[in-house]
Amino acid sequence: MPKISVIVPIYNAEKYLERCVKSLIAQTFHDIEILLIDDGSTDASSILCARLKKEDSRIRILHKPNGGLSSARNAGMRKAQGKYIGFVDSDDDVDSDMFASMLEKAENNEADFVMSDYIRILSNGERMLASTDLRTGVYEKADLKREIYPALIMGENVDYGPILSVWNCMYNREFLKANNITFADDVIWSEDNLFSAIVGYCANRFVYMKGKGLYHYYQNPGTITTSYRPGALEVYKKMNHYLKEFFQERNDYDFRRQLKLNMIYYACNTVRMECGNAENFREANQNVKMILRDPQIVNAFQNFRLPSV
Repeated sequence: MPKISVIVPIYNAEKYLERCVKSLIAQTFHDIEILLIDDGSTDASSILCARLKKEDSRIRILHKPNGGLSSARNAGMRKAQGKYIGFVDSDDDVDSDMFASMLEKAENNEADFVMSDYIRILSNGERMLASTDLRTGVYEKADLKREIYPALIMGENVDYGPILSVWNCMYNREFLKANNITFADDVIWSEDNLFSAIVGYCANRFVYMKGKGLYHYYQNPGTITTSYRPGALEVYKKMNHYLKEFFQERNDYDFRRQLKLNMIYYACNTVRMECGNAENFREANQNVKMILRDPQIVNAFQNFRLPSV
């Protein structure tokens, strides 16, 4: 059995896939399996997968009908055999020591998950370290409650908390399994917000590797994070509903304000997208009114004191 399973969801990634997989093949820690999950690609991605597999026997390929990023990651989790699981997006790559470094921290501290910083690479090639305000080191349960829970779902600055993306983390597979943590197949955008909030709540110990930009995130034009998303509000409402199902009645911490902030954040996000996509002021005005009159949005604002941001 491999020590680490690295899951790479793929959809029409022929332009970047080889760069991504080559960075995994080059890992200084060799006892890994590389799970290439072809999520119904219509370009040459499947051909590339087959060619890369010939170069390295640690590569396993799964072809599946298109179901989105969450569905592809879940398919990889079901196939994973390693003690630990990592996720790498097919248009990114990683430092050659990423999984060796994370494994050392995970094993030495018996951590449920490990998180590093990452390098953001802009379209012009500029590179910058993306970090958080968290201190480096080990977080026990009491530390998590004191330092992570206050912004686990959404911070008072109406922005994500410090634990968000999954690709700069490595997880103990038994921890995920024991807590039944998977991705919601029907949450096709901002899926990490839901997954990571539950991980952060359930973890008893995690390690933060501050200052280590082990993951390389490429800000490619036209990616999900930079493009218009038709039907986004319904997806965000569904995600908020799942968050409420999990967090609403927790008796060890009151997450109700964060749940409302989460819905307000995504309402504002949707308003921004609709205004930017509308052909004229009238269309934008109609779309914004429709968003703000949605019962779930109205409920989020009801009897709610907005933060000073």
